[in-house]
Amino acid sequence: MSRELIVLTSEKPSLDLQALASPPFHSAGDYVFDAEDRLLLRVREPVLVSAPGEAERLLGIVSAAPVWWTEIHVATDSPEAHHLAQRCAETLNGTIWTAQ
Repeated sequence: MSRELIVLTSEKPSLDLQALASPPFHSAGDYVFDAEDRLLLRVREPVLVSAPGEAERLLGIVSAAPVWWTEIHVATDSPEAHHLAQRCAETLNGTIWTAQ
């Protein structure tokens, strides 16, 4: 089952997937793969949300506007993919939202 994490930050985040995807993982652009080249996750480019109340309307999270919205999509139900996605989200130092 796939999973989505959204990270809200006050500053535009910068995430070095090459550094986070150390062996046995590897990255190509916004994607991270395992040693067998199976897709683990994708990190989308951050989007600036400047409309007041938009994050609360969409996620139920109270957040001051503007806010940077970064989506991390986990492509597989493997524990390693979930762990890597959580590590990526924590690296961004923001408010993490995940669908339950």
